[in-house]
Amino acid sequence: MGNAPEAVAEVTAAGRFECEAMPHLNDIFRTAARILGERERAEDVAQEVFLQAWRSFDRFEPGTNCRAWLYKILFHCVNHHRRKWFRFPLLKETEEFVEANLPATEPIPEHLTDQDILKALDGIPQDFRSVVLLVDVEEFAYKDAADILSVPIGTVMSRLSRGRKLLREQLTELARSYGIGKVAGGSQA
Repeated sequence: MGNAPEAVAEVTAAGRFECEAMPHLNDIFRTAARILGERERAEDVAQEVFLQAWRSFDRFEPGTNCRAWLYKILFHCVNHHRRKWFRFPLLKETEEFVEANLPATEPIPEHLTDQDILKALDGIPQDFRSVVLLVDVEEFAYKDAADILSVPIGTVMSRLSRGRKLLREQLTELARSYGIGKVAGGSQA
């Protein structure tokens, strides 16, 4: 019966992980997908986040913010995978590549859609997008975002300001291209 305390500790750790970490799985996947732009890569990264979290859960301090801890792991994994993918880019099948890159004319909408906003968000540089996602979408405090990204809080505030400005500029341009709002250089009748 010498293994009984180890078995109880294992069950307790598994139960804590299930209660504290697993509820954040969808948030982690959604953010990974938004950062990476590809569902398959986001699935790989989200799986890696939870694997690393499980392996190091004994170092997680009970009572602290598990969600922020998981996001810190997420951004570490994203950076690691990006370096790996940059060295070995995947080549798509020629037909698939051509099909995916054929221009299609779409009808001009009367208002901006969620998809337009997400596309504009994808169009801003990674450093700014990460901060906008953490603070404006995931509603982390500046201090938590700074900890997750391992940057000073001033950098978070600066990147957030710049990211919001870039996002606003992209959405303004898009709205004008749709004929929404004031026309540049003219007035509406």
